[in-house]
Amino acid sequence: MTGAAPRARLLSIGSELLAGETIDSNAAFLGRRLVGLGIALVGVQQLPDERETIAQAFADARAGAELVLATGGLGPTHDDLTREGLADALVEPLTPDPALEEQLRERFGRIGRMPPSNLRQALRIPSAEALDNPIGSAPGWWVDRDGCATALMPGVPSEMRRMFDEQVTPRLAARFGATPFGVCTVKTFGIGESAVAEMLGALLEEPGAGVTAGIYARDDGVHLRFTTRGALSDLDAPVRRCREALGEAIWGVDDDHLPEVALVRLARAGAATVASWEADTNGALLTALAGAEPADGAAAYVGGTLDAGGVTSAPLADAVIQLSLLPEDGHGRSRVRVAVSGAFQLAQTELRIHGSGDQRLRRAAFAALDQVRRSAGG
Repeated sequence: MTGAAPRARLLSIGSELLAGETIDSNAAFLGRRLVGLGIALVGVQQLPDERETIAQAFADARAGAELVLATGGLGPTHDDLTREGLADALVEPLTPDPALEEQLRERFGRIGRMPPSNLRQALRIPSAEALDNPIGSAPGWWVDRDGCATALMPGVPSEMRRMFDEQVTPRLAARFGATPFGVCTVKTFGIGESAVAEMLGALLEEPGAGVTAGIYARDDGVHLRFTTRGALSDLDAPVRRCREALGEAIWGVDDDHLPEVALVRLARAGAATVASWEADTNGALLTALAGAEPADGAAAYVGGTLDAGGVTSAPLADAVIQLSLLPEDGHGRSRVRVAVSGAFQLAQTELRIHGSGDQRLRRAAFAALDQVRRSAGG
């Protein structure tokens, strides 16, 4: 077991996040990346486009972490105030950077006239190193001062991800040299979170020396996450205990995805191609299967049909998964009917699911795929 991991805080900046107009997918991406770098993300804060609020958040975050990441607020408009907020927190002046200005003019010269407001993106404080943004107009910043490193990145996910991977990650590796976390996630379906915890007994609280454990409810079931800063083999014993306790409820680990697991099982059962038919799910099963990554030994998904008033046929395939979402009962409980016809057959089966709204639809699809996975065996 090595020393404590460097601590990171993330500031997600933009009033649209707080208004619910934009989902903060950047936070999930950065959380995953930081684990791989051996850096512990200890807090995420969403902030409005208010200069004083942003400045105070930077000051507070830098005082309590070795790394602060910020996304958003680097655009050219009056409400893009991340640069100003960090400048205020560090008490440094913002001044035009001729090199950044020239880059902006060259970029806009290829696509048209540059609006004067974009010159705000060429401002920089003395301690900031500019981070290149090859697919956007907003350069990022890297500031390493007072024992804390700070990276400013765009809020546009594609720009942020490329900047983090190409510009920020090498600087983090050089700055911290942390040992990556070892992680194993065990994925289950068909057992509630509290039931899983009961079946695991003391494992969640005492997973082993140097190992931490967490339990999380997802649309595709309950996930168990085991983490260590020691050797990856330290996770072998708790994962084995988890498998022994949960048995067939486990459908995969780590990067496994339930649609892909089900398609592999169907291929082993003799179906080279798979189609779907579903009713009252708004295409949740079709969406899940169509999004499955091609995998060795998996059946090919050839498409699906949504029942729109008596449609009972599906595209020609070796096997057809059939899913119907039944009306909620008087207590708000939901059930689905699942069947498979063709080269592999599954008699109509009813399953209980939980959730409401779109989550209910997604869980209906995952319930069908899990039943296929269990029934096809292998």
